[in-house]
Parts: sequence; C-alpha cells; structure tokens
Amino acid sequence: DHKKVYYFVVWPNLLISLHPDYLMTHRVVPIAPGRTYVACEFFFDPEQMARPDFDPSDATEFWDLTNRQDWNVCELQQAGTASRAYTAGRFTAMEGGVYAFDVKVADRYANDGVVTHIEEISKADASAKLAGRIKRRAIAG
Repeated sequence: DHKKVYYFVVWPNLLISLHPDYLMTHRVVPIAPGRTYVACEFFFDPEQMARPDFDPSDATEFWDLTNRQDWNVCELQQAGTASRAYTAGRFTAMEGGVYAFDVKVADRYANDGVVTHIEEISKADASAKLAGRIKRRAIAG
C-alpha cells in the first residue's frame, strides 16, 4: 500500500520505518545512565536521488522536528524518573515493547534456564514471578 508506513523493531536497538518514498532507521545506543546516542538515517531510491529535482527536505525536516520533540519528552521523563518523588508503577497498555524487553533482560539476569512467555500471563503475574527468580538467583550467588 502506497500510503501506509510500516514500523519494525530489531532487538535490541534498531528501529526501522518503511515509508512510501523512503526507508528510515533509528539506531539507539546507550552511552551512560541518562545518556543515549540516537543515529537517524534516511535511505531513498537511487533513481529518485539521481533526479535533478530530488529534494529530501520534506522527510528530513519533518523527522528532525518530530525527533527533537520526542527526545524532549524522553528527557523530561528521564528527569522525572530520577526524582526522589518518583515511584515505579505498572506498565501502560502502550508499553508492550518496553515490557517485553524488561522480561527478556530479567530472564537473562535470572540465568535459570526459564523463559517467560509473556503472552500467557498477565504483566503483574510475570513481574512477580521474575522478581522471585531474580531474588533467588541473587541469594544463591
């Protein structure tokens, strides 16, 4: 379909968006706690790029503005979670990808050979079970 955009996530740090006229990637690289490097790249059809009237500015300017707004929101959220007043809560319905990543990390950290299948249990139940496994692993050394 020439009007749709398709989004893909390649774990752990590559975001791909396939647009009708170009492909865009975001590579997200953690540098330090609270600091992340994000590389955004555009890929256009070589035939289109060879045209004398080729102008990628519609895409690049739109995504430059959008990314800067998104990064500002992320920075504000990071500052909020670093606050003494912050208390952790459950994941929202929009954070399925974040939750899935957390489960993968927790499974690896538990290092007990058990794989949590998140589609089979609720987020609250999975979190409680993972916390127990990690605690047992920490006690066992």
